[in-house]
Amino acid sequence: MLRHVVSLFLLTATTAACNNGPEAPAGKDSIETVQPPPVVPEGNLPDSVREQWVKRLAARKDYTGALEQVNMLLQKDSANPAWLFMKADALEKKSDTTNAIRYFEQSIAEAGVFNEAEMRLANLYAETGHPKFLPLSEQLLRQPGTLAYRSDILLMKGIYYTRLYDHSRALAVYDQIIREDYSYLDAYIEKGLVYYDQKKYQPAYEVFRLSTTVKNSFADGYYWMARCEEQLNRSGEAADNYKRALALDPSLEEARDGLKRLGQIN
Repeated sequence: MLRHVVSLFLLTATTAACNNGPEAPAGKDSIETVQPPPVVPEGNLPDSVREQWVKRLAARKDYTGALEQVNMLLQKDSANPAWLFMKADALEKKSDTTNAIRYFEQSIAEAGVFNEAEMRLANLYAETGHPKFLPLSEQLLRQPGTLAYRSDILLMKGIYYTRLYDHSRALAVYDQIIREDYSYLDAYIEKGLVYYDQKKYQPAYEVFRLSTTVKNSFADGYYWMARCEEQLNRSGEAADNYKRALALDPSLEEARDGLKRLGQIN
């Protein structure tokens, strides 16, 4: 099932991530514009060069290679919070959630205050229903460095309750987000999914429909309206909304699959 993914503040790992740390320079040498050669240089590399290789390998989705390089850095300083963060980032992207949590926790413990690592850790806690989520989320809601991410933190709180099947608390949090920030579309999707997963398709449809009134070009909203309409045996309306979703986002293969199920396309 297509679900909306929380994107948050999830930046590419960088040694500039610690508070008050130097920012990585932008320009022609940034990892977004320079493609690495196929083989990592051997030998005793300067730390800054090895850091760049970690980021470049991660950008190429070579997380095993990134971990090998960051482990070489950590052999020199096992308490460096930025390097611990880089390891956690690669582990998370490699879907090793347990160890990603461990290294995000270590990076925060060494840094003292590390907003990005705390947000990343909170997201993993929420997705796994971890008991440490609630105290961390309350801390993040009070910290000056994360005040701008209030809706993101509250969304994680709703997802945390959703993972625990505490539907009433989850819905209350999503309603709070919508009251505070009606244009925050993720809250509509997650709220609608609570109803959808309970097979309450008409209430779910109404929530998804409301998201498309907030933003009439919101492909995910039309897609989920169609999913509900399909469950409610409103095939004509479902086909129309799958088509709208696909027109707005041609990469939405789930909408194309819906049209195939309804016999609209081969």
